[in-house]
Amino acid sequence: MNAASIPLSSPPRQTLAPKIAVAMFGLLLLAYTINAMDRMVFPILLVEVRAEYGFSLEAAGLQATVFALGMGLAGLPAGYLQRRLGRKPTIVIGTLVFSLATALTAASAGFADMLLWRVLSGVGEALQLAMIIAVASSAFPARRGVAIGSVNMAFAAGSLIGPALGSSLLQQFGTWRAPMLAYGAIGIALALAIVVLVSPQLTEIDQAASSASHAGGARTLLARNPLVLAVIIALFGLADFAFIGLYASYLRGQLGYTPAGAGFVIGLSGLAAFASPLGGYLADRLSPRAVLPALNIGVAVCGCALFLGPSSTAWQATFSFLFGLFASSGVYVTVASYLVKSVDGELVGRAAGLFVTCIYVAAGVAGLLFSTLIAAIGWTAAGMVQIVGLSLLGAALALALRPHLFSTTLSPRDQRS
Repeated sequence: MNAASIPLSSPPRQTLAPKIAVAMFGLLLLAYTINAMDRMVFPILLVEVRAEYGFSLEAAGLQATVFALGMGLAGLPAGYLQRRLGRKPTIVIGTLVFSLATALTAASAGFADMLLWRVLSGVGEALQLAMIIAVASSAFPARRGVAIGSVNMAFAAGSLIGPALGSSLLQQFGTWRAPMLAYGAIGIALALAIVVLVSPQLTEIDQAASSASHAGGARTLLARNPLVLAVIIALFGLADFAFIGLYASYLRGQLGYTPAGAGFVIGLSGLAAFASPLGGYLADRLSPRAVLPALNIGVAVCGCALFLGPSSTAWQATFSFLFGLFASSGVYVTVASYLVKSVDGELVGRAAGLFVTCIYVAAGVAGLLFSTLIAAIGWTAAGMVQIVGLSLLGAALALALRPHLFSTTLSPRDQRS
């Protein structure tokens, strides 16, 4: 028997005290918050980066978004890597990769090596995110949706802290490298803290406990439910990242908003992500055939309101917040929760990787597709096609799901029997 075929040893059967498990999971969420801080601060620094390196606007834009390519490419391999190494080592490796890549961005000689570091930062983010979603699903089986929602809430926190702290460091030290080096150092420190403080009893629980605590679920990612959900995720990625990438340009270029005004309106959509545990609660309690159509239709209605409604700040701010509520706290969280519920416990890691791949491959092309549509048919029609139309298509596809084939949580009595 070769080394590659030796199965991972089963984790200890003892269960962690709930408070200890939550504290350890909180440390993982803190590491993911740093991930978000890094991702959101780099676009803030692009003015200084362009001034130093002489990048064109297109080249700078690519540097800001190319992380999505790394995330998309690494999502599925993350699920297979955890089968070889375990989830905790994969999380540590992912955290170290994106932290080192963030720091090395500050040492870039030019366009090519900076692009490499930005891609590698996305690879590290994918490894980390996929495994934290898998841990959330397996370690908290009765509240999988809420646990996954807390992951997205951690990202929302990082999205708020990252640009603010990064701007402060930029002003204090007078160089865009300061926040990159600081975030890289914090990420490395958190990776070491995870090594010391997070127990495999939390992260590797699925091998011995998750399959015993759940019944049902597909035994392959190629089954009906995982495949339908994968398509819904990709459609959502195309719609959501079109909004994330270009809505600010719509506000400023078409509606005449100032940078501060546009930032206020867009910030409300990010603020809505703090309601992510609510989306997880819906996924824990209700059928995907009810939740996913309702949330996708909500995204579509908000898209109509934003691109067809008045330009007033009150109107745009209200529906920007509601868009974030339905999209970030709604579809993003619930579709991730349903995907891991659609498979057998042993496939949770690979299902989480599939989620990351589907949404970030779509994210990588969403802006290009949307800008092409805008050039061809204008802002309003493009919004109706890509944001509204794809959301409605996702709502319709959700009706093809078969919830009775999803995995269900067993009671302790059922597990013993």
